Amino acid sequence: MQRTKEYLALVETAKLAAQSSYAPYSKLAQGAALLCSDGKIFSGSKMECAAYGGTVAAETAALTAAVTAGARKFVAIAVHPAQFPCGTSRQMLAEFGINLDVVLEIDGSGGEISVISLSELLPLHFGPENLS
Repeated sequence: MQRTKEYLALVETAKLAAQSSYAPYSKLAQGAALLCSDGKIFSGSKMECAAYGGTVAAETAALTAAVTAGARKFVAIAVHPAQFPCGTSRQMLAEFGINLDVVLEIDGSGGEISVISLSELLPLHFGPENLS
């Protein structure tokens, strides 16, 4: 894997973001870090809401931060703890390209990572190209 060092740093950023989570209901603190094509990294933390539909996933928070800063091209997203993004987060990420790498640290591995493409997680995605 060509980006191993870069992806390990991305996982560490996601871990830091998880520490800022607001998860009083699920007790599952999550963080995400999104790597842009220019090397910038944006992180996000999960924010739960008593009205569950208002909960913001860490992946969505990272994506929103990146888009707010003007970023539109992404290489990879790391999620901590290691869980695949939910369907809504997958769809939102696919809006900007289906070839994004999803990076997860293998639990108890001492830094070993697993990488899967968003296209594998969302094979029949609906994107902007479907609107024409």
